[in-house]
Amino acid sequence: MNRTLKWLLITFALVVFSVVALAIMVRLAHRPPEGSVLEVAIRGEIVEQAPEGSIERLIGLKARNVRDLVEAILRARDDAGVNGLLVTVDYSTLGFATAQEIRDAIIEFRESGKWAVAYLETAGEFSSGNKAYYIATACDSIWLAPPGDINLTGIRFKVPFIRGTLDKLGVVPDFDHIGKYKNAKNFYTDRSMNDPHRESMEAIAESFYRQLRTGIAEGRGMTDEAAGSLIDQGPFTGPQALERSLVDELGYRDQMEEALKERNGGELPLLDVGRYLEGGRYFRGRVKIALIYGVGAVTRGRSGHDPVYGTSTMGSDTVAGAIRQAREDDSIKAIVMRVDSPGGSYISSDIILREVRRAREVKPVVVSMGNVAASGGYFVSMGANRIIAEPGTLTASIGVVAGKFITDGFWEKVGITSDEVVRGRHATFYSAKRPYSPEERAIFRTWLDRIYTDFVGKVAESRGTTYERIHEIAQGRVWTGEDALELGLVDELGGLSLAVRRAVELTGAEEGETARLVVLPPRRGWLREVLESASDARAHVASVRSALSRLLTEGVLQRPRGVLEIPFVADFD
Repeated sequence: MNRTLKWLLITFALVVFSVVALAIMVRLAHRPPEGSVLEVAIRGEIVEQAPEGSIERLIGLKARNVRDLVEAILRARDDAGVNGLLVTVDYSTLGFATAQEIRDAIIEFRESGKWAVAYLETAGEFSSGNKAYYIATACDSIWLAPPGDINLTGIRFKVPFIRGTLDKLGVVPDFDHIGKYKNAKNFYTDRSMNDPHRESMEAIAESFYRQLRTGIAEGRGMTDEAAGSLIDQGPFTGPQALERSLVDELGYRDQMEEALKERNGGELPLLDVGRYLEGGRYFRGRVKIALIYGVGAVTRGRSGHDPVYGTSTMGSDTVAGAIRQAREDDSIKAIVMRVDSPGGSYISSDIILREVRRAREVKPVVVSMGNVAASGGYFVSMGANRIIAEPGTLTASIGVVAGKFITDGFWEKVGITSDEVVRGRHATFYSAKRPYSPEERAIFRTWLDRIYTDFVGKVAESRGTTYERIHEIAQGRVWTGEDALELGLVDELGGLSLAVRRAVELTGAEEGETARLVVLPPRRGWLREVLESASDARAHVASVRSALSRLLTEGVLQRPRGVLEIPFVADFD
């Protein structure tokens, strides 16, 4: 062996040793001290997917990801260095299904034999505190600050209608739909709920109320009837909540921490979720699973995030491309698609569904539904091997709605007029100056019928049943995940962690094998983000300019983003 080769081998060995040593040091640096307590703070906005662009990340820097919270709790469950869980629940915009997913993770943590304590400054401050208290009941003990309240008030859905405003503005909504429950247009066309709309909302409210009552009953060790009675008696001041065993202790944060120190052996080393996850994720096994997000309204083109309104879009180019990438990568053994979408474009939904079906021919595909996976959100999901939803997920809405606003009256009121030159019999088909002619309306109706027939037929094929059966439960009706399970529209109730476990099982992996999640498409590197930040800024400026252009051409309102859009269902108070 010559001298040069010898030194090369020695240098290589030293580099490898240094890298391994550095990795061990980093892992040791992030290892929690013995007897640690993971603090999960549920406050502010909790998002499905962290914003991608540099501008969005800057604005949404403090937004917590659902997956982060769940993975931190599950990792802490299996971590011998973590003794317990402190769940601090404050005001948050999280949906009911997200609350259930976090709550399920807390329950799994407790099932390992470890303790979990919830601390509430208040469950609602002169406002509803249903979801905050619902999450807290997953813990074995609940502390409430002395001035706080338990605003347990029951379920209330408030559905707005703007037809009266449109009439005052001189704007005429010209919409049509397929499916008597497809109520997305009612927001514009009606002044109150019609009979099918009310029937659907009553069923959703009843399902949510049942889930809320049962969760409280199980968490606090009482009957459903007792929990229902307490809901009817609410809201409660702190002393009243303590007297009725809704909470276990009244005390300020420092008093709670002193009590936990005693429970934890004299020390209380608290771990932050973000810092804790720097030491490793929960899904770090050997079976490589692609995690693909489909969040926001379904649109054509790339997925995006609007930093002004805080909304995301599920772009067919991005999502279909990610599914295709996962299908073609032999190292990826299965795909989990996380869907949180009210629907949107029929064309885009169908393009994504096509890729889901193609991927399923090669490897398992499992869909995990978030707060909403309805209309187009259900469309993109139905081709999977398994669909998993939370009981509080809003799903289905198998129907079609579309139309336009006639805004000429509005512009006349503000003194703006327009004129036009047309060629072609149907040149004014999409014009905001006049409603559909009888001939155009017939064409329009045929178009909607075609989409509805295709939607129902594909659901029937995907779910292994008949067109007639799906049509019976479709017609645009929104179902909760709990009801959708009974109807055969989803396969199982649970969250992302359950979906990942099912994906691993479908790969045929040996018992005990766990997943390693790989998010696709991969996040852009920092250099690419810097280089593309100008493009992102231009895109946001273009979005504003487009909105202003639509204002001048369509009037004060925008039409729904697509024909496969869920009716308006606000989260409950």
